[in-house]
Formats: sequence, C-alpha cells, structure tokens
Amino acid sequence: MQLWDFAALTYYRVLDRFTGPLNRLAVKTLALRPGDAVLDIGCGTGALVPALVEAVGPQGRVVAMDFSTRMVAIAGKRTEKWPNVEVRHANACTTDHGAGQFDAAVALGAFSAMPDVPAAVANAAAALKPGGRLFVFDVRLTGRTRVTRMLRTAYRLVAGFTGADVVAELRKVFERVEPVFAAEGETTTTVVATKVTDTATRSPCTPSRFAG
Repeated sequence: MQLWDFAALTYYRVLDRFTGPLNRLAVKTLALRPGDAVLDIGCGTGALVPALVEAVGPQGRVVAMDFSTRMVAIAGKRTEKWPNVEVRHANACTTDHGAGQFDAAVALGAFSAMPDVPAAVANAAAALKPGGRLFVFDVRLTGRTRVTRMLRTAYRLVAGFTGADVVAELRKVFERVEPVFAAEGETTTTVVATKVTDTATRSPCTPSRFAG
C-alpha cells in the first residue's frame, strides 16, 4: 500500500503523460458505445477515466477503483466534474463489483501486482454481463531468459509479484482470450478476454463487439 501511495505522488504523475496511446487502444478495442457501463480496475490516478467517459457518454457509467488511498484521492479530484463517474477505494482481490453490472472492464498494469491474481480475475469476470469484454495490458514474465529472471526478482522485491501468469489465469475463467497484437512482447501482454457464456445458466450469449 505504501509503495502505491508513494507512486501516486511521484512517478505516476510523469507516467500519466505517456499513457495516451494505451488508453486510446483500450477504448477502441473494447468498442465502447454510449450508455455502456465500464469498470476500471486498478485505476491509479484516473488517467484513463476521461477517455472512458467520452466513449460511454452521459448516459453511460464509469466505476474506477484502486487499493491505494492516495491514488483514489487523486482520481476522485480528477473526475469530480462527471456525475456518472464513481471512484472507489477497494481491493480487487476481495471486492464484489456487482454481478453482471458492466458491459466492459479494463485493467492496465494492475493484475500482476495483486497478491491474489486468480481472485481478482474471477471478480472481474463476475462483474461482466454476458458478452462483456475485459481489456488487459500487463506484465508477463513467463520466459526463461536472463532478462525475465532478473525482472521477476526485481518485481517481487518492489511490488510483491507472486509469479502468477495473468494470461493463464484469464484463460481459466474466460471462454475467449485473444491477443490484441500479432506478436507479444517479451515482458508484457495485451489481450481481450470475453465472457461468452452466462455462468449462471451456462448458456451461450451474443458474441462481443470488436473494433475493426
């Protein structure tokens, strides 16, 4: 917690200036429409929220959540002008976001830094409506190279990295997990996970919309 509170006041202010392309990619890939409800998991200082609000419009709904109190405070001030935005202080590993409440969700660099990745992924899936999509950009250090070994050690020391493979955990819960790019990076992954089946009834649902 202290690490992320410190980050909110330091490097996140710089990082926000460079997240524009990733934020636009998330919104485009999710094909958000006016009126959609979207969940921003691990929202940090709220850098993505303005793009989400623009995509879903005044009839839509944006819920942004983070475990860091300072991140949430900054995100709250940043988004207070929008009545359809709610910023929550919450733990994604233990929080019930509301069953089937969201058309889409996004997690940018969030899951891999959490102490219980399987639980956080399961909670995200439960929050989506049938046909809902989850855009994930995250660290993936599954390679056996010297670089990935060094990064795993550093990430564990700095952020408590558990070694969980985010993509593998997504595939345990979501029926469809697709890469956004033809080739993945050595240390990162960008995917869209789709909730194809209503887990309550196990019945097929309408396929998700993808940006062309």
